[in-house]
Amino acid sequence: LHAHTMTPEFLVQYFARMPPETALECLTDLLRHNRQNLQVVVQVAIKYHEQIGAGKIVKMFESFGSNEGIFYFLGAILSSSTDQEVHFKYIQAAARCGNMQEVERVVRESQSYDPVAVKDYLKEAKLPDPRPLIYVCDLHGFVGELTEYLYKNNLMKYIEVYVVKVNPLQCPFVIGALIDLDCSEDFMKTLLQVVRAACPIEQLVSEVEKRNRLKIILPWLEGRVAEGNQDPFLHNGIAKIYIDTNRDPETFLKTNQFYDSAAVGKYCEDRDPHLAYIAYKRSWGSCDEQLVSVTNRNGLFRLQARYLVERQSESLWALVLDDENQYRRQVIDQVVSTALPESTSADEVSVTVKAFIAAGLQHETMELLEKIVLHKSADFGDHKNLQNLLVLTAIKADKSRVMDYINRLDNY
Repeated sequence: LHAHTMTPEFLVQYFARMPPETALECLTDLLRHNRQNLQVVVQVAIKYHEQIGAGKIVKMFESFGSNEGIFYFLGAILSSSTDQEVHFKYIQAAARCGNMQEVERVVRESQSYDPVAVKDYLKEAKLPDPRPLIYVCDLHGFVGELTEYLYKNNLMKYIEVYVVKVNPLQCPFVIGALIDLDCSEDFMKTLLQVVRAACPIEQLVSEVEKRNRLKIILPWLEGRVAEGNQDPFLHNGIAKIYIDTNRDPETFLKTNQFYDSAAVGKYCEDRDPHLAYIAYKRSWGSCDEQLVSVTNRNGLFRLQARYLVERQSESLWALVLDDENQYRRQVIDQVVSTALPESTSADEVSVTVKAFIAAGLQHETMELLEKIVLHKSADFGDHKNLQNLLVLTAIKADKSRVMDYINRLDNY
């Protein structure tokens, strides 16, 4: 009954002679008869926990509702234990004792607790300071759940604390979760303005785009542009917003140097094929197949023909003039009727004619050459090589026209 009046050293040594089961019973009796014995019980428990068992000792303290006993006991053995239950019970006891600094320290430093169990406990406990929960969720990937908890418990200032002071790299996922929770746009815009450039651009654009809410981040995106940021994902985001809001997207796509043509072109394909064409054309070679595909599918053969002539790519010509191309006839018609007659470049004409010849299109080549050599307003009427080509092509394809050409041409 008066063990607290004995020297701790004597009691600790006295317990050394007891079997573990007897020692646990005596510790239980000491606590049952006098709570002032807590200090010496903790000392004995620390000394002999390996023999008695830490779990059994914790249950003993729990039977008396002694969070303080658990806290001091487990605090002394924590650094030497990797038992998840020991670490969990210590975090729980520290929280119940109101020692938030210790809870925060352990969840940040310990590698030996079950993050799901600790996260669930901290959520249920609804501590006045949610920072331990913030660290658990940040370290173990529960950002969406954390955001929902803070939002639904009106702990808005701690959302800002998290993305500004703890981990700005998670800001995109916080914004995504807030959108899902129907959070006010003003709060999200303000949050982004506080985080500023520390928020990763690619992830932010991705999170809001997949929720069809890109417009929310326009002020933030424009702020980064004003700072001189040339990140393609930043400019892709602005391009997509301008496209969706019809904010002179054509000018943007033609003049902006930093967006990714492939990504923005793909975004445009189902929205406005003409804008997709502009985006693909701007890449000048790296999106040739995408450009051909989108113009084929949407009947934009005149645009495709003009691009082919300007591009002067033998491999691209071979692609579109291939026999397997079901749209070959439409493209040829537009090249002959519009694209090449519009050209004022000898190189463009030469490459196009060579491409037609290489594809075995003799009649089409002759028709093409007629337009650019015999047309009165043609820029290439006196071009010797082209006149020679016209005569030679006629010899191969349609001998009945040869004499007419010879009579009309004067520089072959």
